[in-house]
Amino acid sequence: MGRTQRLRNMIEEQFLVEFDEELNDQSDLFKAGVIDSFGYVQLLGSIEEEFSIQLKDEDFLKDILTSLESIDAFVAKKIAERGDR
Repeated sequence: MGRTQRLRNMIEEQFLVEFDEELNDQSDLFKAGVIDSFGYVQLLGSIEEEFSIQLKDEDFLKDILTSLESIDAFVAKKIAERGDR
């Protein structure tokens, strides 16, 4: 299973939603009511564990990741920084 699908499954399982035509990869998960600030912190913690990446404090605050697409790009960047491809 690819990274994007793993992230999609993680969000669906943690927040009891399903991605479809209405909730897609570009949807703002905050505006859609899927996650709030507490859920965001939980999600980033799960991403750290799932993808074996370390997030710094500024990662939590600098660029708030609002969509699956932005989360996926962020995780890809962190994995690349770690040296995995």
